[in-house]
Amino acid sequence: MTKQEKVEDSTNSVAHKEPSLDGERQRYQGKVCILCIDGGGMRGIIPGRVLEYLERTLQEKSGNPDARIAEYFDVAAGTSVGGIIATMLFTAKEDGQPLFTAEETWRLVAEKGRNIFRIPRAHRAWSKLRGMITPRYSCKSLESVLKQHLVRDNRPLTLRDTLKPILIPCYDLQNARPFVFSRASAFTDDKWNFNLWEICRATSSVPSFFKPTQMMSVNGKTSIVGIDGGLVMNNPTAAAIAHVLHNKAEFPGVHRVGNMLILSLGTGQFDQKYKYSKVRRWGAFQWAKPIMKIVLDGISEMVDHNVSMSFGEQSDQYLRVQVSGLPSGALTAMDDGSKGNVNRLLKLADEVMSKPCIEHLPFMDKNPINENSSNKNRLDCFADLLVQEHNARNLDQSSVVNLKPSPGRLQLFS
Repeated sequence: MTKQEKVEDSTNSVAHKEPSLDGERQRYQGKVCILCIDGGGMRGIIPGRVLEYLERTLQEKSGNPDARIAEYFDVAAGTSVGGIIATMLFTAKEDGQPLFTAEETWRLVAEKGRNIFRIPRAHRAWSKLRGMITPRYSCKSLESVLKQHLVRDNRPLTLRDTLKPILIPCYDLQNARPFVFSRASAFTDDKWNFNLWEICRATSSVPSFFKPTQMMSVNGKTSIVGIDGGLVMNNPTAAAIAHVLHNKAEFPGVHRVGNMLILSLGTGQFDQKYKYSKVRRWGAFQWAKPIMKIVLDGISEMVDHNVSMSFGEQSDQYLRVQVSGLPSGALTAMDDGSKGNVNRLLKLADEVMSKPCIEHLPFMDKNPINENSSNKNRLDCFADLLVQEHNARNLDQSSVVNLKPSPGRLQLFS
């Protein structure tokens, strides 16, 4: 059976076979639903737009016009702007509902990006030196946006205020190691509980763009100097898998990737090719810009390939949506908040939905699954699987998830 046939078979079984209390209860084991979002600055508009489509599709398939992404996923992992999106989707308002709809996440990036990535008028005369001898941008606008949504009644919201487990990475300069902010760790000990707005600042503190983030845990016992999580974990999917496999308190029935449904969203990759004749005499100056593209794309691509291979015959349970072949100028689009760039990114997001879904093959090869299998088709199939899992849990049939409720929060999505 081909991957396309497996996807179609999965969709048909969901559409025509609702779980019942008697027959399905014994066979259905349940799956942990995981959402992962890459980093990429302004290019976060792309996964935000994809999530808007998915949320609308879930509303249609479930018959619930108020359905939200957080209702259908158990874990969210995000890097840089992906971490900000995950936080906004999985943090509770006072009524227990998520702070943002999926559409509101990409609109936040689109509308606030211009101010966040803005050089003050007084400094524009020497703007070319900013980023070389000082951080290019002030962090005031970014911090203002984060505090507006993640500080309530003068109390900063923390990891414990999220609706579901979230994972957000940064690199800790003070201790020379990658660091992953985790709700599970925050529940274990206050020394791992941090303010959400500072977490979002840390994971998006791109060197040369923003100054590092110096932060303390809620109880003051853990100190971190955080910079961009994309440097070590631009695609956080592998970290999310490892977390679920080892977090037995909240995911007691998970023993392998076959117990998971994973949606991984990229922010675009360049696929830039270089001939030997062009690069053979390059030094540090010529490599400065290309090496960043190579590192970010290479890390994300390797994670995607290994995760895809690990699912084997259960490949319909893993979906990666990524824009390939970005123009080389799109690297600067990471901090280009202009209306023109926002429109280009929205166009890229809409175009990726109609592009063929990619199948990974052994030894780093990959091909389109089928000329008729688009990312939109696969998202529709994945939405069916999410709705099936959600309906099964309503019948109390899933034993793989035992999420801890956030203290003092109305849990609508447990």
